[in-house]
Amino acid sequence: MRNLLHHQRGRQGVRASIIDLKISGRWRSGAPLTLAAAKDDPALGGDPRRNDNFNYANDPQGKQVPLGCHMQRMNPRDTKMAVLPDVNLHRIIRRSTTYGAPYDPNATSEHDDEIARGIFFIFISAKAMETIEVLQKEWINKGNFMNLGNERDPQVGLQEEGATFTISKEPVRRRIHGIETFNVLRGGEYLFRPSLSALRWLAELND
Repeated sequence: MRNLLHHQRGRQGVRASIIDLKISGRWRSGAPLTLAAAKDDPALGGDPRRNDNFNYANDPQGKQVPLGCHMQRMNPRDTKMAVLPDVNLHRIIRRSTTYGAPYDPNATSEHDDEIARGIFFIFISAKAMETIEVLQKEWINKGNFMNLGNERDPQVGLQEEGATFTISKEPVRRRIHGIETFNVLRGGEYLFRPSLSALRWLAELND
């Protein structure tokens, strides 16, 4: 994917930037396409009370925000789904932070930029099997829950050869071919977090 987007930037930067947005569902500032369709809005992106306060009621066919983009897959909200339709059963509290310098847009191949970079992702959930396991197995690496066939999350999915990403538009949809895996999972752990009552009990124990 990185090579694909770099190639497109070199030939037509505007087109590549649009593909970037459609894959993610947000501008680089964090402003969602649902609230800032025409141009980036850094003030919106930097406001946590506003940048996550939206739904997809006015875009049921994904013409503004593709049904298969990362943002909509990870939290479908009010999107009508064919499988696992109750989003509330699979909600998680999520926080993340990145490390490493941004990718160098002037690199001509993956070997030109060997700087380690990535993201630390933490989630909190009462039932791991019904939340993060569903997100990873169904919403990231399958497409049938939104009638997208074999398409996977274009941003964090484990892509197979010949993978595609569909952008709905009129009069004919657009399909991006050659999607590659460009986020690699390095490891993860499930950690038990005691309840507040348990923490209070532990704090009150005598030596």
